[in-house]
Amino acid sequence: MKIPFHGNWLTLLAGSVLIPVFMLFVPIRQGAANIPGSPGFIITSTLSFPGITFRNNGAMGELESVTIPLKRVGNLFMIEAKIDNLVGNFLFDTGASQLVLNVTYFRKYFTVDQTEAAGITGTIGAIRRAAIKKLEVAGLSYNNITADVTELGHIENRRGVKILGLFGLSMLKGLEIVIDLGHNELRLYRLDKAGNRIGDHKEEFRADIIQKVMEYHNIIFLKARIGGKELAFCLDTGAESNVLNCFASKKVLNTVTILRRSDMMGVGSVESDVLYGSLNDFILGEHPIPGMPVIIASLNTLSASYGYPIDGMLGYDFFVRGKVCINLVKNELKISFNKQGKS
Repeated sequence: MKIPFHGNWLTLLAGSVLIPVFMLFVPIRQGAANIPGSPGFIITSTLSFPGITFRNNGAMGELESVTIPLKRVGNLFMIEAKIDNLVGNFLFDTGASQLVLNVTYFRKYFTVDQTEAAGITGTIGAIRRAAIKKLEVAGLSYNNITADVTELGHIENRRGVKILGLFGLSMLKGLEIVIDLGHNELRLYRLDKAGNRIGDHKEEFRADIIQKVMEYHNIIFLKARIGGKELAFCLDTGAESNVLNCFASKKVLNTVTILRRSDMMGVGSVESDVLYGSLNDFILGEHPIPGMPVIIASLNTLSASYGYPIDGMLGYDFFVRGKVCINLVKNELKISFNKQGKS
């Protein structure tokens, strides 16, 4: 059913922090109570901070390509990695700008630095930092890197899996990334200075869409159109669903068919009540991608923290449509749709 949008201000109590959330639905007395509920979603966006030193020089060494298996947990994907003698799962999360560690397992790594970060559900709170001597994953090796340390236990509890941290985008700088959720694989290719694959891996990625992207503070943004409006979306493999900012124009929001209510959890333990629906007019380049699931939620706090206006996030429901290739030298995104994902 399609529900007209009206603005209601709700205030959610998150610990001692009051977080305003702009919910877009008909007032309850007009029938919003009839919107069915559903299981919630996890959106694991986090941020980088000024002053962090991140040294990532040639993590692939002499390797030309690496294939990393992805372990699926719900609509989240895990990478197995090792820090010192501790081996475990890291959530593959392009919405996280760098490496983020779970405080439960890395208390002894704290440094004195602390700051605050914000996520999709509001302020996350204090973020500690830690110096990591070595991290290994598949054929990659990272030495002397800085990571954020925060609480991730609520995500572990929600999905019933041990999570050591988030494997963010800065871990893949200067590489070409092929995200193939159909085969549960992350393929990485070393590039020359012009952004071309090195060695015996120069075969062309057969794309249905080729589009420029922008990298800002280790987050990838692309432009798409909804309701004739050009909007900025960030790419977030750590989001279990797509998200559309509830402050978008009425013309944009009227293209969404609302299906039910749900709840959403971010990196912080705060949950928000949101609406879940279907995007009916999403166009990337000149290619319409119909019927993508979407959550309607406020992205203003996250936009302020990024220092960049975010109209939406593209998560699992976008990446599952086919193979997605991101070249972080050419700043280019390519998509090869699954047969069932073609319009």
